[in-house]
Amino acid sequence: MSGGIDQYMRGELLMQQGRYEDAAAFLKQAIAANPENDLAFADLSMCLLEMEGRRKDALAAMDEAIALDPEYGRYRAMRALVLCRLDRGKDALVAAQEAIGMEPEDAFAYAAKAQAHLSMEHWAEGEVAAKESLALDGDNQFAGNLLAMSLRLQGKAAENDLAVEQLLAENPEDSLAHYNAGWSALQKNDQQKAEEHFKEALRIDPSFDGAREGLKESFAARSAFYRKYLQYCFFMQRFTEKARWAIVIGFYLAYRFGMAVLSKINPVLAIAFAALYLTFALWGWLAPGLGHFLILLDRSARHALTKSEKLDGLAVGGGLLLGIGVAIIGASWAITPLMVVGGVLCAGTLPATLFLTNESKRGRWVFGSIMAYVYVVGMGVALAEWWRGAGELADGSVTLLVVGAVLTLLCTWIGSISALHRAEVE
Repeated sequence: MSGGIDQYMRGELLMQQGRYEDAAAFLKQAIAANPENDLAFADLSMCLLEMEGRRKDALAAMDEAIALDPEYGRYRAMRALVLCRLDRGKDALVAAQEAIGMEPEDAFAYAAKAQAHLSMEHWAEGEVAAKESLALDGDNQFAGNLLAMSLRLQGKAAENDLAVEQLLAENPEDSLAHYNAGWSALQKNDQQKAEEHFKEALRIDPSFDGAREGLKESFAARSAFYRKYLQYCFFMQRFTEKARWAIVIGFYLAYRFGMAVLSKINPVLAIAFAALYLTFALWGWLAPGLGHFLILLDRSARHALTKSEKLDGLAVGGGLLLGIGVAIIGASWAITPLMVVGGVLCAGTLPATLFLTNESKRGRWVFGSIMAYVYVVGMGVALAEWWRGAGELADGSVTLLVVGAVLTLLCTWIGSISALHRAEVE
């Protein structure tokens, strides 16, 4: 490796310090001085991977490294990690298998395979690959953390606790180990311990966004209500996306069957059953926004929220409280427009939470359009009915409100489409 060696060394040092943009600048200088420096291309890829909107560039840089040294299997494994971040799990698995085929004794290649499986929510397969990596290198912290994740995501609490304990004993300065420990604590309803581990992970690596998100969850988990929601999430995450869809459809079919039976037995029971189903259907969607609202009320925690999360908390928590209050006043005084306003504020919380914290442009467009319809048309109906001064809603108003209600309920179905939440890679 001749030419640009000083720039390369400085870039590598900055990368180890987490200063990715500065590191990338020096690595580009090293490449300009020596365009055949495959190591510089590989390191540049890792830097770009951590920079917003540069993941495709990271893949291109890694492909350059592979083109310069196609016989070095480690680059294929690193390419698998880049592909995981691009949400291309199947391609990542192919790259990891290529790395294993080229260097079957490389523990890192098996760890990349484990990461590929985890990116596709193949928890059991990820566990197997992580164990294969550790069999080759028992001190591989990356593989150890992947093993802990796979065990936790499968609900294997005892094995996960043992894996996390071993990781922290071997390296108490491992931010990823503290991250895993934090989620393990949350899964056991130990909110305070979770906070401690996430804060420690951020102390070690201030740029660790995953730990920051975990800390927010632990703040929200100060509420018993939110802890119940987390338990539901921990239960559902054990299943693949297809299995989760099957569960949701199964619940819906059970609801339809139950309604058909109960409506013949006792209408009151049917109404109660419908309310129970709606609570289940909406719980998972509104709980994150309510969690943000709870954090907003906590002076020591609210600084952790982003602007969009604060808006989400206000839209969901504030919207529900205000909407319920207005609806009760409207019902008590028999003021139909007030009841409409209350209903609109409550209904709008669902598309609002799916819009405000959405990373997908397509998702923001879809849920933003529904949110705009619910709020604008709903409030328009309320004003029109106030102007009419009649006791009952006009037929046209009823139609518009029913459309809004259908669109709101539709959010509970299309909200499960991962492509409407995942950020488009630039």
